[in-house]
Amino acid sequence: MRDGTINRRQYAIAVDIGDRVLAADLMAALEEHPRLHPAAFDDMPDVAITDRVDPGASAQGTRVVRFVGHPAATLPADADPHLVLAVAHVIAAGHGVESDGDGTPGSVARRAGDAMAGAVDLSPREREVATLLVDGASNKHIARALDISERTAKFHVAAVIRKLGATNRSDAVAVALRNGLVAL
Repeated sequence: MRDGTINRRQYAIAVDIGDRVLAADLMAALEEHPRLHPAAFDDMPDVAITDRVDPGASAQGTRVVRFVGHPAATLPADADPHLVLAVAHVIAAGHGVESDGDGTPGSVARRAGDAMAGAVDLSPREREVATLLVDGASNKHIARALDISERTAKFHVAAVIRKLGATNRSDAVAVALRNGLVAL
């Protein structure tokens, strides 16, 4: 953060999808995300998305979307492209994605859907705070950006964490992104 502004990092996403319709849908959705962009040919991507069969995995008979290097993150091949990119953004930002333990494709999508069903609406101020949390802002940075005291920022962060049912700031970011409560 410099001069009261927060660095909004851009993430390079590589898309290696064999299904042409899904690939086109993902690329179209990628154009709508201001903080995600397709990885250039000679660029090292932050996240690679593929539907190719993993040679080391046992065949499950179901085509899934995987995030290379993140075996716990799988979605069904018919998952909404915006959900796929939300998971890619969470991974690119350095947050982990955990499997729910059942080992079936779509576990991330089911958990996201479950969280959305019980989602609590955030106030406009809490949405601003959640957006700043996604950007990695500290309480001090949040206070500066919103022209409030650091103590008030801490109060708002705690309220966001509590309302989202999160355990910490990182978990709140993941829940907010999965639920579409903040724009990417």
